[in-house]
Amino acid sequence: MPRYEIKQWRGLFSGLILLLGANYSALVQAHGDEEHQVVTKVFIGMEQPVAKVVGEFHRAIQSGDEASVKRILATDVLIYEGGNIERSLQEYASHHMSADMAYLKGLSVIMLEQQIQVYGNTAISMSVTKLSGVFKGKSIDSQGMETLVLNKETGGDWQIVHIHWSN
Repeated sequence: MPRYEIKQWRGLFSGLILLLGANYSALVQAHGDEEHQVVTKVFIGMEQPVAKVVGEFHRAIQSGDEASVKRILATDVLIYEGGNIERSLQEYASHHMSADMAYLKGLSVIMLEQQIQVYGNTAISMSVTKLSGVFKGKSIDSQGMETLVLNKETGGDWQIVHIHWSN
């Protein structure tokens, strides 16, 4: 490309950047400190059949129903929690499952938001919960986030293949 064409493009590009910057600045100043109500749907996909499995998993883990938890989790489930990784149902069952159940059993868990999206034989559930109560004499008042990835098995049953918990 000849040198004069490069200079023309640079000039055009610089002008475009200045114009966009000026318009953006004016928009920001025009809105000032106004508060705008954002309407967001926080419960999406609850009519999907997989939502029943997700709900069953939540009830099972909070009530201490080990058999149901083991049925819903895939044998090769991958669980991320608190900076740790458990790479199978067997590993989770022998390490943190009973502690998670004991912790949740005494708490009130309120679902603040849940969105379930299905992509063929894969589904993703993303939720935000409020946890409150007392555990081992300590007052708990926290918010938790959870991502579940589920696969539909050949028999038609949904199983959780990945969990990511954080709070």
